[in-house]
Amino acid sequence: MSLLLWCQAAYASQVMPIPDPIAQQAFLLNGWRADRPNLLIFKDPFCPYCIKAIPKLERLVGYNIYLFWAPILGNRSQQRVTQFFKCDRPVSESIMQAVVQGNSPACNQPIQQNLMQQNNDYLDAYQINSVPSFYLQGQKVSLAQLLKYQQSESATILGVKPDWTRFNHMQQLPAWQSKNLLLFIAEKDINKADELLNQYQPEYLITSVQVLQKHPKLLGCNHNKDACFSKRIKTYHQQKALFMLMFGDKLDLSQSLLFAHNGKHNLL
Repeated sequence: MSLLLWCQAAYASQVMPIPDPIAQQAFLLNGWRADRPNLLIFKDPFCPYCIKAIPKLERLVGYNIYLFWAPILGNRSQQRVTQFFKCDRPVSESIMQAVVQGNSPACNQPIQQNLMQQNNDYLDAYQINSVPSFYLQGQKVSLAQLLKYQQSESATILGVKPDWTRFNHMQQLPAWQSKNLLLFIAEKDINKADELLNQYQPEYLITSVQVLQKHPKLLGCNHNKDACFSKRIKTYHQQKALFMLMFGDKLDLSQSLLFAHNGKHNLL
C-alpha cells in the first residue's frame, strides 16, 4: 500500500482537522491544488532538527504544505513565535530565513491574534509534543517518507516533462488555489500582468524582473529591496534560464502562453 493510500485509510478511521486553503492561507508554504494531499508541519524555531529540515521542504512539491509553529522548548521559543505573528504572514520567506539564521524577524505591526489562535488550535488538535512533526492527511509520517514518495505527477509540456522540484522558486507565493500550471508573460503584455495573474492564477510563473519588482510577494517577499527579494530573484533567474533551456526554440517568446495542469497550452 502506498504512503498516500495508507494515510487515507487511517484518516478515515480517525478524523483530524485539515486546514482550509482560504481560512488558513497565511500558513501555506506553497501553491494549493485540490488534487494534492495536505501536509501539516509543526516546528519550533529553536529546534536544530527543525532548522536543518527547512531547506528540504522546497523538495516537497507534491503536497499542499501548511506550517504551524509549536513553541514547545520553553519561554524563548514562545517569545520568538509571538514575534512571527507581528509579520504579514507567520511563515513568510523572511521568517524562514530568520529561523535558519537564528534571528528575530524585523516585524513591528500589532500581533495578529486571529492567526495566533488558528495556530494554537492546530497545536491542540494534533497534540504536538515533539518537533519537527509531519502529518499527511492527518496521519503522522516522517520527512524521509515524504521525500521518497512524491505525489506530484509532472505533465508533459511541449514534449518535455519538467522535474518541478528544480523550479520551486518559480512557484507563486503567497499561495493561492492555482487554476493553471504555468503562465508565461511576454514582454509585450507586461502592462497586463495584474490582469493575467488574477484571471489565470498559475502555480508557476515566467515573467520579467519588472513584474516581480512591482509584485515582490509573488516571490514570497515583502519588499523588492530586502534580502529576501535579492536572494529569491537571483535563484528565480537561474531557474528560469534552466527552464527555458529545456525547451530550446519550442517556446514562442513573443506571445504570452498559458499551460493547464494537464500540459495543454493556449496563446493569450
